[in-house]
Amino acid sequence: MVSKYAIFCSVIELGSFTKTAKQLNYSQSAVSQTIKNLEEKIGTCLLMRGNEGIKLTKDGQTLPLAAQQFAKNISSTIHD
Repeated sequence: MVSKYAIFCSVIELGSFTKTAKQLNYSQSAVSQTIKNLEEKIGTCLLMRGNEGIKLTKDGQTLPLAAQQFAKNISSTIHD
């Protein structure tokens, strides 16, 4: 199972829910729902969705580094 934070990082890196879904072999709606759940858990909107793709909100800009480190730590722990 891929963590919410890893999915968030992938969306940022790839710039697309659809590309993230394809890369992770998830449905686009599952990726979208995961991001929505993460935003609800944190209590703020992290991404602006529009015709030109996704952009980080001001609050969303603070999460990627922490999320990337968290995802790396989880991955490292699982593979050790």
